[in-house]
Amino acid sequence: MREQRFMDMKSIVEYIPLKTSTIYTMVCKQTIPFDKIGGKLIFDRIEIDEWVKGGRTRKNKLPKLIKIKK
Repeated sequence: MREQRFMDMKSIVEYIPLKTSTIYTMVCKQTIPFDKIGGKLIFDRIEIDEWVKGGRTRKNKLPKLIKIKK
């Protein structure tokens, strides 16, 4: 059977040996590659494999906005 490229939370927990709460923490800290589609967390298997191998986060991460005082 062919593996799906995109995984939900249940699938990612089965794919890498981490607890659901750990994955949520990593998402909040943006230390794991993910996307949100319709409010649901989606994980790209290819990005996760690269992240596991090299410990890197997503390359197209949006920069944080800073507040400028007038």
